[in-house]
Amino acid sequence: MLASFYTAAAGAIAQQNGMSVYANNIANVSTSGYKADEGIFSDLLYTNVHSDGNDSLKTGHGTKLGATDTVFQQGSLNDTGRSLDYALCSDKTFFAVRGTDGTVKYTRCGAFTKSVGQDGKTYLSDGSGGYVLDGSGNAIAVTDDEKKLGIGVYTFKNLDGLVKTGDNYFSATNVSGDAYRAENAEIKQACLESSSTDMASELSNVIVSERAFGFNAKVVQMSDEIMQTVNSLR
Repeated sequence: MLASFYTAAAGAIAQQNGMSVYANNIANVSTSGYKADEGIFSDLLYTNVHSDGNDSLKTGHGTKLGATDTVFQQGSLNDTGRSLDYALCSDKTFFAVRGTDGTVKYTRCGAFTKSVGQDGKTYLSDGSGGYVLDGSGNAIAVTDDEKKLGIGVYTFKNLDGLVKTGDNYFSATNVSGDAYRAENAEIKQACLESSSTDMASELSNVIVSERAFGFNAKVVQMSDEIMQTVNSLR
């Protein structure tokens, strides 16, 4: 009974973690430039039922959420009519923003604003105090909203190595490699990229995960009841 208890408990925890991934995707269905995550489940250790070396019959020990991968799929482009909105036309490129702490972050969301710097000049901003960078890594002075302002577009050798840092931003890692300028990258002005979340798919995942969680929870309950019965025997 202990094996069934721990196996079902591991499965329930895995499904709960998976639900968190799906819920986060659904919550960001309206977030411009958001890239949905995909939960990757893996089996836990398998052991032989018989100890005589006969490996024809094995028993598993549940599953776990092995990894969470970001799906870099191009979202649809929506016209906004706002001159400081920009959308990337490739699913492998990013805008670069230097934050208030001096670190450079990367995003797919091009809903930019204007911000006055300490030197009195007006710069293109992400709306949170960070400066949008050009192709040379410098802040962009805003002089004419009708132009693309020389906004830099960057990419990486390994997108799977990027790490989400919150607020729709990514940070580079040793796995992703350093960002480099994407040549001939196309940007559309007065447009924003929609979230890549597929509501139908996410709701389907939620239903499957909820049922799997309920099944595992039931097995935990049954195992606990059997153990109580066994312990009560005299």
